[in-house]
Amino acid sequence: MADTRLRGYGETFAAALVNGSIGTIVSYATMPVVMLVSLRMWFAAAALAAALGLRRAWPRPRDRRAARHLILLGLVLAANLTCYFVAIRETGVAIAIFTSYLAPVYVAVLAPRLSGDRTEPVVIVALAVALAGMLLILAPALGGAGIDPGGLAAGVAAGAFYALYLLLSKSLRRSGLESTGIVFVIAAITAVVLLPWGLAQSTMEDVTVVNVAMAALLGVVTTALTFSLFIDGLHFIKVQHASIIGYIEPVSAPVYALLILGQRPSLWTLAGGALIVAAGVAVVTLGDGEEEVYG
Repeated sequence: MADTRLRGYGETFAAALVNGSIGTIVSYATMPVVMLVSLRMWFAAAALAAALGLRRAWPRPRDRRAARHLILLGLVLAANLTCYFVAIRETGVAIAIFTSYLAPVYVAVLAPRLSGDRTEPVVIVALAVALAGMLLILAPALGGAGIDPGGLAAGVAAGAFYALYLLLSKSLRRSGLESTGIVFVIAAITAVVLLPWGLAQSTMEDVTVVNVAMAALLGVVTTALTFSLFIDGLHFIKVQHASIIGYIEPVSAPVYALLILGQRPSLWTLAGGALIVAAGVAVVTLGDGEEEVYG
């Protein structure tokens, strides 16, 4: 059991760490963001289709309930991204990030009721510490004037949809579906759902070599690979733990910005990052493991 827990923590941590590079990668692209994300998902689906085809391991849900959950998961991811984009447009990046990263709060409340995963006291403490870290990271940008209520609601909805995404992913792994098959389906659904919006925002001038290359990098590395790693890791650890480890993503983002773009992180970022890392360490070292590994 200890070995499987280590695998789960390692996979979710690695996925969050790599996904911290998304902001830096996006900074090189000039394509409208919705089109960029849709194209990202097309590349992810294509990469995973090639891998699944070579292995002849296409996703085969065991029953209709699992099949419905798989389709629902793709729609939930599309809704999460849509709400997140609206929140960024209406409230700014800082508010959008903070409200969407309330997802672990929802997971801590809902997981015991929906998935049967008990939320331990250490998770509650670690969650409070991680949220404090996020506040410190975003503090310089959170002091704006008024906040648009609609944009704020969109950010909260993005967090709620992400929480549902985590819980559904956990359920599908327990049903025996492989993570690569799950990610293939949800990437394809999200790509199709977001494509009309993306096309409405874009022109042929947006289809440049750099933009396509960045979309391919995002799709293959920060979607096909990292989503598969994260969902596979959910099979071996509690969903509450995985959601808190996901806070490593905004912590690692300034590191990529420093190494690639030369942007130095502020003291606020360093202090907030230290709190988030401490929260992750507490969950890994003090949290309980899964009572049972499924499938």
